[in-house]
Amino acid sequence: MKSKRVDAPLVPLAIALAAMLSIGAAVVWHQWLFWLVTVLLLICLGLYLNASWREQIIDETITYLHLSSDAQVLDLGTDQGNVLVKLAKRLTIPGHATGVEVGRKSAQSHNSLARAKDSLQAAAMADRASVQAADILNLPFKDHQFDGILIWMTLHQVKPTINRVRAVQEAARTLKSDGTLAIIDFRHFDEYQKILARLGFHDITVHQCGVNGWWGVPWLSTKILLAKRF
Repeated sequence: MKSKRVDAPLVPLAIALAAMLSIGAAVVWHQWLFWLVTVLLLICLGLYLNASWREQIIDETITYLHLSSDAQVLDLGTDQGNVLVKLAKRLTIPGHATGVEVGRKSAQSHNSLARAKDSLQAAAMADRASVQAADILNLPFKDHQFDGILIWMTLHQVKPTINRVRAVQEAARTLKSDGTLAIIDFRHFDEYQKILARLGFHDITVHQCGVNGWWGVPWLSTKILLAKRF
């Protein structure tokens, strides 16, 4: 059975710890307010885990890409390869999904690559997908190489702003003129839209994911940006 990955696991851990402390305070001081705080914290924890595990959002986004079976597609920020496997399952040879781990060259990055490769092997998708490490600011791909690009919860980690601009520019460079770029994230969407508009994208839409995309609180909500030049 495939294990579910929790994004930024220290966040739900901190919420759970706060809930435990609140329970302790409620028991010791017999204050109903602490029980209310506990309930709110547990709701936040549930919402966070739901957003982290919400594969429906990824499936919906892949559908928006309108990939043909022989498409060339890029999963930028592939991590453990779950999204890459989903993309590969939509393809038949010579279609190919390329996953890029954009973390620093560290033990953690190497572990992510190993897990992504294991995911491909376990799903029997290694014949139509591959994974590699790369610099998100200088992607090792040709201009107009991909029919579709999906970036899942990666760009908000790129800092400062000038680097995010460069990362979006690089993704746009490798996208075919009739391809679709999809960004799933919870921050900086006004910024992404302005960058893409300057790069010649005329069809840019942002979809709200609703309560299923709430990362604990409604003001940290997952959105899907879709961009096409035509």
